[in-house]
Amino acid sequence: MNLFFLGSALNLSSLYMLAGTGAAFSIKSGNLNFGGEGQIYLGGFVAAIILAHVNFLPAALALPLAFIAAALASGLMALISGLLKHARNADFLFTSFLASSALIPIIDGLVIGPFRSKTDNLLATPFIAQKFRFASLMPPSTFNITFFIAIFFCIFFYLLINKTAFGRKLVIYGISPEFSKFAGYNNRGFIYSSAFVSGAMHGLCGAFAVVGTYFTCHQGFYSGMGWSAFSTALLAGANPLLMIPSSLFLGFITTYANRYALYNNVGFDISSLIQAFILLVVSFSVFKTQGLSHRKAHEGAKRC
Repeated sequence: MNLFFLGSALNLSSLYMLAGTGAAFSIKSGNLNFGGEGQIYLGGFVAAIILAHVNFLPAALALPLAFIAAALASGLMALISGLLKHARNADFLFTSFLASSALIPIIDGLVIGPFRSKTDNLLATPFIAQKFRFASLMPPSTFNITFFIAIFFCIFFYLLINKTAFGRKLVIYGISPEFSKFAGYNNRGFIYSSAFVSGAMHGLCGAFAVVGTYFTCHQGFYSGMGWSAFSTALLAGANPLLMIPSSLFLGFITTYANRYALYNNVGFDISSLIQAFILLVVSFSVFKTQGLSHRKAHEGAKRC
């Protein structure tokens, strides 16, 4: 039983890493993506539908197809907020949250309606074929290869942000869009690219959850995942490399808090309360630091 909870915590941490890197990328750009829940749901739904209808394809072709489609779908969903930000100066945080809130009931209707499994009693799409499922590396838990793929993405985005000209310019834009424009950077490109990448990573999180954990897209599987991923990004200070320990920390807290609730007749809301407290404490320090960075950037721009 301990092995089960250990593997479950590691697997949950891997999903937090994937979505959390998308959240961290949005934080670095200054356009906070609050639509993670809907984007994860959309990515999982698209992947589940594709894999349920391509049983004739080998896994080597079907899985990349599902992952790419999930990333594109969620990336384009987030890109809508980027377009509104550029065209109408609409608040990215607000529009991404509204888009997610509007999309979730639509996908719910599709899952329990035309795309619902005809052979099961769950409110879910048909289960994907065995050949498309990631095998457990720590039975009987759901721990699988997703964990190592998520670590790769954390390292990749760390290098992208900190070791490339694009990444450094993106950070400058996130701190001060006015200074970025004054320096001649392509602010429109930063808005679009950060929106798309953030949405795509959330979509990949949903797709990996379907392939490695649930093997179907059931109603509400995304619940709490997007906000928890955003919490890990705040804990990591939007540093993709620090997403690894912060995701492990929150993943273990969530899993073992639920275990405590299960065995001690306590409400499962205990894990949400712990996460809420952590998010409250960390968000104050993060946004205070960002505020100081903004003021320093403005002072530097004035001196120029």
